[in-house]
Amino acid sequence: MEKQCIKNFTIEGLTEYFGSIGEKGYRAKQLMNWLYEKNVGSFHDMTNFSKELRGRLDGEFLVSALELAEQQVSEIDGTSKFLFLTRDGHYIESVLMNSEGSDEGRLTVCVSTQAGCAMGCRFCETAKMGFIRNLETAEILDQLCQVRRISGQRNNNVVFMGMGEPFMNYDAVLRAADIMNYSFGFHISVRKITISTSGVLAGIERFIDERRPYNLAISLNDTLPEKREKIMPVERSNPFSRISDLLDRKFPASRNRLTVVYVMRQDNISHEDAKRLKKMFRYNRVKLNLIPLNEGTHDYRPPTEQEVERFIKDLEIMNVPITVRKSLGRDISGACGQLSGKKYSGCGGCMAGNIPSDCI
Repeated sequence: MEKQCIKNFTIEGLTEYFGSIGEKGYRAKQLMNWLYEKNVGSFHDMTNFSKELRGRLDGEFLVSALELAEQQVSEIDGTSKFLFLTRDGHYIESVLMNSEGSDEGRLTVCVSTQAGCAMGCRFCETAKMGFIRNLETAEILDQLCQVRRISGQRNNNVVFMGMGEPFMNYDAVLRAADIMNYSFGFHISVRKITISTSGVLAGIERFIDERRPYNLAISLNDTLPEKREKIMPVERSNPFSRISDLLDRKFPASRNRLTVVYVMRQDNISHEDAKRLKKMFRYNRVKLNLIPLNEGTHDYRPPTEQEVERFIKDLEIMNVPITVRKSLGRDISGACGQLSGKKYSGCGGCMAGNIPSDCI
């Protein structure tokens, strides 16, 4: 029988397990502390467990769910991209970004939630993979563990914005977020954990109804439904107009600000787009996060600096709260929309943001 990864367990599950083998319940918190606070790579490093207990755990479970396949570091901003291999042979990517100077000194890990993605967003490299499978909770958490262990740095911010649609893997994602927040685990504040969605209505409503405390980010990327549908097919089954209505009715029950993500292209940053954005949200705790489109194998044109400045000025005049996200890791295809789960072949194409068809 194949071993299960121990990081799939919540505190309740571990407490039940230890009870079933005649151990005290407090062992669960001790184990969580070893896995996430001390970030050990082996059960044999857990020195306050008996030799017999360590052997039993090692015989039944795995500590790590992923294996590092490759790491790249940006020469421009120091961003690190990690390519991990799952036990069944799929590649996923995570990114470590230091936003010091531009984003309040946050050290952020961007984690993936699926191998591939089914959402089909036209500007996203992950979409070109198609959907392979959901990641287990352990595979989501192990990205954070391994990035910390490899880099020697402890991040203070997590964004579920890597490969995949988090709300199509809702249970595993929220279980991972809860464990990240455990005081005897990673102990990351709920204010420092952001879950992003392309606009899955059922997931958004469940998130709100369950009063989840984490930050929520929703990708909009166009103000006209017919244009949004062309670049984000999710618009057909999950119209943003319905999402906006839902937010106006229910989101005030949450204590966190909602972030609306808007990837800027040359064809979606007109003065009319700015006016439509102003009218789209009656709920006043919405923050608009602007991201210039990154290079990729898509046919869309990134905006010039002058076009971005004009669009920002239009929004500022209309008193729309905005932040402009600096894309880090673009030279290693580690920025928004560039994760492709492929090895860097050394040919130079991937580093330029263009993934050659013969790259593996």
